[in-house]
Amino acid sequence: MQSINGQTRRKRVAFFGRVPFVRRLILLAIVAMLVLLAVVGVSWRWHIYVPESARDVWRRVSDATITGQVKAAFALSKRISAYDISVDTRDGVVTLTGQAPSEIDRELAGDVAKDTTGVKQVDNQIKVELGLQPSEASRRESSRVADLEIHADLREKLAAGQIFAGNQIQVSVKDRVVTFTGQAQTPQQKAAAEQLARSAPNVAGVVNQLSVVNQAAQTETPGVSDRESKDQELANQVLFAIFNERDNFSNVGAIKVDNRNGSVTLTGTVASRAERALAERVARAVKGVSAVINRLSVASKSGNYKSRDGAA
Repeated sequence: MQSINGQTRRKRVAFFGRVPFVRRLILLAIVAMLVLLAVVGVSWRWHIYVPESARDVWRRVSDATITGQVKAAFALSKRISAYDISVDTRDGVVTLTGQAPSEIDRELAGDVAKDTTGVKQVDNQIKVELGLQPSEASRRESSRVADLEIHADLREKLAAGQIFAGNQIQVSVKDRVVTFTGQAQTPQQKAAAEQLARSAPNVAGVVNQLSVVNQAAQTETPGVSDRESKDQELANQVLFAIFNERDNFSNVGAIKVDNRNGSVTLTGTVASRAERALAERVARAVKGVSAVINRLSVASKSGNYKSRDGAA
């Protein structure tokens, strides 16, 4: 009996020793149930009391986003952006209205809209009107954008061209006509700026109002000055032609060009044989170049430079 009573007593002690742990488990279970009830309650309230307004707001935001994306895609197309095409979106279905000059342009607008993210369907109601001309607002906007692009392109090239270093040259563009004002150090630099503009894409004309600071450069021996001026002008044309391929060179500024009576010499360094060959090919394509002497060095992987015969 004493042994049985002792075992019973020990079991009771062990049980009550575990009571705090059991209580913690019960407390955690209660908290978990309360959290679950709160989540269910919120979900229930959301779906029962404000589903329509919430869904309506979401639809409007989504549709407005799609409309903006389609309009942005139209703006990137020179053919579509020239015409007044309206875009409306309802539940992901895009409706296009307006006029286009041909069936091809009409289909193009529809294809661009279909390719836009989030568009479920396109209702293309654009009407074809043969002979339709771009709107005046579109023409003005297109002309303005073209002027800004030319202006940015010329500023970039003037900043990159070593021949223009230290010059105070201002550029303005209107109706694709470039006007230079300010000062150039020499007549060659003035001519180089004009040649740079004429070689730029979409430029319709150039008005060169640059004044020359170095008057002595204008009063040199006529025969020598004229020959040197023509040599320098052709060298600048070659340099600009190479610069227009700058995306294909690791450092286009490292290429130097010299010209004597149509014989162009390329010096400096390039990153590969492919760049060396490209520079020569571009130079040969310039009008007035009769020969090209390619003395460009190719940089080795170690950072040293090798001439065309491979000597370091």
